[in-house]
Amino acid sequence: MKVLLSSIAKNDIRMLMRVFNAEEQNKDKYFLQNLKESINQILDENQKKDIKSQKVQVYKNEKFPVDIHYLFEDNESLFITAIFKN
Repeated sequence: MKVLLSSIAKNDIRMLMRVFNAEEQNKDKYFLQNLKESINQILDENQKKDIKSQKVQVYKNEKFPVDIHYLFEDNESLFITAIFKN
């Protein structure tokens, strides 16, 4: 399944990487790795379902204070719309 990022999500990731790196050196790299793991977890959990919801859903990250907002498009791609710090 393809993973697509909106321009807003890309900017969110860049901003959050700067914020986390300012908090602690190299924390931005840990955040990026954790983000990839979270996206894979979203894909794994939803792969078990035959019909994916086309409404925006929220995944709450356990290791970082962020929420990933996403939706599935035509059961073919995961579209990340935004990533917010909570």
